[in-house]
Amino acid sequence: MDRGMDAEKVARLRSELPATVATGYFNAGTNGPLPRVVHDTIVGAAEKELIDGRIVPGVYGITAAHKDRVQEILASVFGGQPHEFAITRSTNDGLNIVLNGIAWQRGDEVVTTKLEHPGLMGPLALQANRYGVTIRVADIGDGSGDVMAALEQHMAPRTRVVALSHVLWSSGAVMPLREVSAMAARFGAMVVVDAAQSAGQVPVDLHESGVAAYAMSGQKWLCGPEGTGALYVRESRFADIAPTHVRYIQADLAGFVLPAPGARRYEMGEAYAPCILGMEAALTWLRDEVGFDWLYRRIASLADRFLDGLAEISGVHVCSPKGKIGGLVCFNVAGMEPSEVSAALYERGLTIRYVTYPPGPSVARASIGWWNTEGEIDALLGEIAALAMDAEANQSAAVAESAAVAAAR
Repeated sequence: MDRGMDAEKVARLRSELPATVATGYFNAGTNGPLPRVVHDTIVGAAEKELIDGRIVPGVYGITAAHKDRVQEILASVFGGQPHEFAITRSTNDGLNIVLNGIAWQRGDEVVTTKLEHPGLMGPLALQANRYGVTIRVADIGDGSGDVMAALEQHMAPRTRVVALSHVLWSSGAVMPLREVSAMAARFGAMVVVDAAQSAGQVPVDLHESGVAAYAMSGQKWLCGPEGTGALYVRESRFADIAPTHVRYIQADLAGFVLPAPGARRYEMGEAYAPCILGMEAALTWLRDEVGFDWLYRRIASLADRFLDGLAEISGVHVCSPKGKIGGLVCFNVAGMEPSEVSAALYERGLTIRYVTYPPGPSVARASIGWWNTEGEIDALLGEIAALAMDAEANQSAAVAESAAVAAAR
């Protein structure tokens, strides 16, 4: 697609994302912009429930059919088979399902990295407290170095799981899942992935990746509603990850449990039907109207443009490794807290966010989406440059004032 056709496509698609008109939208790492079709689907379904009632003949079959379609779309986009996907409420929900479903023994070990999100570290800490699991934390810097060597030095015979993000939330680095899975297999361990920041912004073939489990968010890069997500569990790992929640008609009073077929065994029965429809609408729109191959390429191209521009701004430190990221770009402005950078840019009509979670870094973070224009990227760079210049001037003034006070003494 040539540049003119690309610009025409972006303009057409942006018209379906009203939030991208209200602000320079650089925060899909928290919540993606909601497509109009998703909003209309949810509102229409809720209106139908209001008028017709929520329990009408055939409603369970209709909801089940929509869930089937969501599974089919997930498999077509991310690889794997439809029955290997469960519909969840969030990435954290999926990670809890997996980590709580493993039959841990005291002394078992997990290898993770220093840059993980609380959504993964929390469930890991629960296993450490509940079962005496040892958590070994690899320092991988910003993800630009030899990640495999840093991970492997913590592997041991008692390692059961390698748990890490596909895209690190506080540096944007993309982890080499296939290599991690191959390394873990040599130790008899399985790989559990926090995919909150990867699903919908970097390509993956889950079957080829070798991972055991991959937990995704619906509301971030997939532009779906809140309270939606998906969990991929490789079929060969169903026996290693037991259901934590037992649903209707899956057990009897004698204590026998018969899990539902496939990854549905990991789902809770209760789900808000309009949100399931909204999730289906979002995935369908991204697949059929936007195109995942196209959006992956565009995100990478725009992120490179932004990274190159940041590198030229005096007073800005880039915290993301070039060549190893998707659309998350992290940086700091000398003399300003990341929270101040985020707030100042929002006042200028540009929405980013800042992240901080010890022992990881505190950074300003821009999520570069396929919906962003080249002009918006350049505008964001211009405002960051202005902030850096103002911060430098303020620091110089403060130094001068301090020197004058000292001289007066």
